[in-house]
Amino acid sequence: MSKVLMLPRLGETMEQGRVVTWLKQPGQSFVRGETIVEIETDKTIVELPALVDGVLRSIAAEEGADVDVGATLGHYDVIGEERDAASEESAVVAGTRAEAEGSPAAALKATSQPPEATPRTNVQSDVGERMRATPNARRIARRTGIDLVNVLGTGRRARIQGADVEAAAGIRASTEVATSPGAGVHYRNLCHGRIAFREWGSTSRSNVPIVLLHGYGGDSQVWVALASQLQRAGRHLFAPDLPSHGATDFDGTDPQAIADAIVAFVNDLQLDTFELVGHSLGGAIATKVAVILGHRVARLTLLAPAGLGSEIDGDFIEGMARVTHGGGLAHLLRRIAMTTPLLSATQLDQMAASIREREALAPLSRRLVSNGRQQVDIGSDLAVLSIPVCVIWGLEDKIIPWNQATCAGSAIPVYFLPQCGHMPQWDQPHKLAELLS
Repeated sequence: MSKVLMLPRLGETMEQGRVVTWLKQPGQSFVRGETIVEIETDKTIVELPALVDGVLRSIAAEEGADVDVGATLGHYDVIGEERDAASEESAVVAGTRAEAEGSPAAALKATSQPPEATPRTNVQSDVGERMRATPNARRIARRTGIDLVNVLGTGRRARIQGADVEAAAGIRASTEVATSPGAGVHYRNLCHGRIAFREWGSTSRSNVPIVLLHGYGGDSQVWVALASQLQRAGRHLFAPDLPSHGATDFDGTDPQAIADAIVAFVNDLQLDTFELVGHSLGGAIATKVAVILGHRVARLTLLAPAGLGSEIDGDFIEGMARVTHGGGLAHLLRRIAMTTPLLSATQLDQMAASIREREALAPLSRRLVSNGRQQVDIGSDLAVLSIPVCVIWGLEDKIIPWNQATCAGSAIPVYFLPQCGHMPQWDQPHKLAELLS
């Protein structure tokens, strides 16, 4: 009996995916761990592996189709179950025909041949193989009018990268690359390089916008759950990938250099007044941005910020910089929060490979931590600020001890969150949204 191949949730906030390439056709067998189909999310392309040995029987979602999480991609048979079912069916049919025709041998012969699989005709299969492209590459291609068929991919398995499309289009301009809110990742070209960011728009203009700065080893994706709630509350939000992180294509070797890049980013967005929320390393950077911009920052909120004490889980910092495989990354992610996103082994491997290949976290980690101690201090920066500041910390934080909040200053209010680790935006998004609203 055929089983349903459904689209799983490949990320904490994923609701839909797009079928990129079927690597197996109806009638073809596969073994456990072998990739059956490639799915494009809003951020990356994920290879969906087989969980058992089996045979693909039918395809319900063609290449290019948008599919909701939990919807049917196709149908397959488990090889072991298929043999058992075929044996039982053969025995029943053989007995029936033997009674009707009086020839057991003829009945057995008639039922011993397996049904032929109907080949799936796909005139785009050859084109699809030549058009294997990342989501970023497809977005750039749509914007520039480049036909991906004519682009030579330099990525894994000849996949077309964003840089490949840019090279084909001759993009070298120092102007804005993408601006439409709600379309996923956008880019701004600064003097430092190209910075990636996410934007959650709101029709309300009664509140000042919020700029969210993620922590070490993260990217703008960590804010999705919180930002969605704040957007519904009428807030307009921007979340950049910090230098040395995510899809931003230039590096930052120390917090001050990263802060300078964020100042350039908000200036490029022409934000006259805004609120700043910074998490961990992002908290230290947000503080330095507030010192530079003064009262343009209406409020500064620090989530488990770096720079208030010397103690830190230095092994986590070094581990993120040196991670080589998805398994190692999974262990590290379990340290930072009580509620971590459900990520597949393939996603974890891809994330680890991205960190390993970029090699940008190692020099930054050496600037942040030495001999297991923090090398960043924001105490003097907080002392000169005359804007509203508050600190929020999880009582189960295993990366930076929550008691460092007492070093923020007597005039700064502190909120402690129970059942919350180093990532309040993951562990307590509802409570955090209330505090920020």
